[in-house]
Amino acid sequence: MRVLFVSGIDGACHRYQVLHRARQVQLGGGEATVRSFVDPDLPAGLEAHDALFFYRVPWNDRTRALVERARDADRIVIGAIDDLIFDPAPELLPPLDHLPAAERALWIEGVERYRATLEACDAVIAPTAPLVEHARSLGWRAYLHRNALSEPERTIAERAREAAVRDPEQIVLGYASGTPTHDADLASIAPALADLLQEHPRSRLALLGPVALPEDLVPLAARIEHRPRVPWTELFEWLAGIDVNLAPLVAESPFARAKGEVKYLEAAAVETPTVASPTPAFSEAIHGGRNGVLAESVKDWHARLTELVREPELRVALGRRAWADLDERWCENERASELDAVLHRVQKRAAESLPESRWHEAVARRALEPDACPALDETSATAVSPPLGEERFEQRLRAKHDGLERIDLHAVTYGQALSHTVVVRLVGEDGCTLRETSWRAAELPDRAWTSFEFEPLPDSSRHEYTLVLETTGAGAGNAASFGLSTGVDGALPAARSNGEALAGPLALRGFAPWTRALAREAA
Repeated sequence: MRVLFVSGIDGACHRYQVLHRARQVQLGGGEATVRSFVDPDLPAGLEAHDALFFYRVPWNDRTRALVERARDADRIVIGAIDDLIFDPAPELLPPLDHLPAAERALWIEGVERYRATLEACDAVIAPTAPLVEHARSLGWRAYLHRNALSEPERTIAERAREAAVRDPEQIVLGYASGTPTHDADLASIAPALADLLQEHPRSRLALLGPVALPEDLVPLAARIEHRPRVPWTELFEWLAGIDVNLAPLVAESPFARAKGEVKYLEAAAVETPTVASPTPAFSEAIHGGRNGVLAESVKDWHARLTELVREPELRVALGRRAWADLDERWCENERASELDAVLHRVQKRAAESLPESRWHEAVARRALEPDACPALDETSATAVSPPLGEERFEQRLRAKHDGLERIDLHAVTYGQALSHTVVVRLVGEDGCTLRETSWRAAELPDRAWTSFEFEPLPDSSRHEYTLVLETTGAGAGNAASFGLSTGVDGALPAARSNGEALAGPLALRGFAPWTRALAREAA
């Protein structure tokens, strides 16, 4: 089957719910294409596919037109969701009190838009039983398709596991947060952690990512390490360096109970045991006492963690069984067979009627993270360059891996109706242009990634390049701008505009094929 995946967001969720499933389609002998939901070429691309697969795509005029085109062409339409964000009932949503009223209203509108898209689908796929059950309660056809780790992730994790060195004089409990929405989860077990740290002087706590330190733990801050979020390719190294992985959730929250078991999978890949709340997904993944530990009350958390702190042999045994469990139940080949069965099952079912459209978005060309190896140090846009009108921007860079085949830049248009062209060139050390493309400024997204794709450069890790941006048909002050990465000491020098240094380097992402990058690292 040929599947066109249309994704509404980027990052870790996109990787698990879109890139993983695209790989699984290919493993099953099918074809997969991944595009952003704002890609203007989507209608034409639909013609070459048998199925349209939406992930977190909001309903708008273009989504409706794409679904109608799929219906006319007798294509199946599938929706995917991985959080309980398709029912605006207040008791089902995560806490939104920290948001201003206007942002809260916009967030809830997004929930309604996700729901409208899912209602237009022939079926919905979700990775946890509570999500499937809730989708079915709304009258939708819904299928369970659990998470897995991909082969590149397993390879990176295996190298982190083999290289891990743990200090036998310390027992490190670790909690990783990918988004700033997990404060309540960590706080729910803070009393147990505080007691444990006081009772066991050799224990300490490691926090990763955006999460607030709970009040109970503030007096113990000297024994708590808090690092910013790291690129996902470095997450396994962090997990391999801790002794126990913590995965608490506020289980009485329907939103939290619907979450998946990814924290268990990632820790299992480096033989780090997990203690988790007994949500449906964690209860399915962890068979208590065999490949991990489930803990419900604060008293349970304290008892289970105390046992693991005191018994290093138990930690090792649980970690090894969890690692073996990945091959038994969570491999991508098995998920590929399951997904293929679901796709063909949906193909036999009739389409549903479409909901009314209430939203519209401008067309823009936006880049998503691909299933490829990051080849440039990760940067984010913290400032904006001057307009690229009569100027010429230059950015020196060096790839971390051979085979560099794509560079993303963070475009900023401020919603203007721009009519000029941006010329992008990659120049070698000898001053010769190696790769070149051009973008219509009207197709650039506002405050999002856009990609420069080219034939791979075989020895890209051995050379320095200059990325050059120029325009044609643009006047001063009436042109696209690009994100800058300021205030961070990274590998890239400041970009230059007509020879003058800007406030920082251009915000870039770069990618190389997994096969090349991983083979070179293994050599």
